[in-house]
Amino acid sequence: MGKSHQRKKKRKNTSKRQKQEPGPRPFSDYGKIANGLLTKGYSQDQRLSISTRSSNGVILTSTAARPGRRSSPTTQIAASYKYGNASIDVNIDAKPSFSTTLTLGGKVLPSTYAKASLKFPDYNFSKLNLKFQHFFRNAALYISVDLNQSPVVMLSASIGTASIAFGMEAKYKAASHSFTQCDAGISVTKPSCDASIILAERGDLLRLAYVHHFGHLRKISAVAEVTRRLSKNKNTFAVGGSCIVDHLTTVKAKLNNQGKLQALLRHMINPNSWLTISGEFDTKALDKKPGIGLALALRL
Repeated sequence: MGKSHQRKKKRKNTSKRQKQEPGPRPFSDYGKIANGLLTKGYSQDQRLSISTRSSNGVILTSTAARPGRRSSPTTQIAASYKYGNASIDVNIDAKPSFSTTLTLGGKVLPSTYAKASLKFPDYNFSKLNLKFQHFFRNAALYISVDLNQSPVVMLSASIGTASIAFGMEAKYKAASHSFTQCDAGISVTKPSCDASIILAERGDLLRLAYVHHFGHLRKISAVAEVTRRLSKNKNTFAVGGSCIVDHLTTVKAKLNNQGKLQALLRHMINPNSWLTISGEFDTKALDKKPGIGLALALRL
């Protein structure tokens, strides 16, 4: 009786593990880690952002930015409020122009999530997103529809496991009754590395991305991305890396085939405030002055 009881427990535990095992990542996440390491945070703008939160949950954010060296500064005020599965965002800039986004989302059916984003006054950017995560065994399906007179439908599907997945994405334009985009790719994910191969733009663009994490804490990461334009027989590449110095400071750097070297330092002032300093240096034009970017985000 004891052995049979232990066997039943083991079967239950294995069945629970199988149910809790994550499925394949969505196609939009293929190469996302590599892209974030190579692009996120790098800028030559001067930006100051201050956020405050009221007692009723409304978050007000004021942003002043100067894009580049010779551009005139811009200002923007944003307000956001979230209640349950609904949120509303209002943005006002110095042009002046404003936009309001109402987002409604939540679980509709088992493993099915719906999210609608309604924008005013320019409703052409409103969208309806449906996500069927683990609705099918070892598969995930995503549908995005523009809410306007001539909608564009995005279909994305992935099949596989959490370690390896195959995916496709297609864009259908109702106005022309044609598919304007069809991409396919494969993604491999392990604790120490992340790799992806994507064939995009109707088979004309091949993108390979690889990220390797060193150590079980993954404080140091190296990344490489190679893109080949088949019609023009042209290659582009970028290599980089990041290092988490401590729980407050992160350092990143990258170099591309055009000879542009960029570096970034991000320091956390408090749990909700960051200081980011980035620089760009052209190794093929030593007479040019390096570009410096500074961003300060404060949460009061």
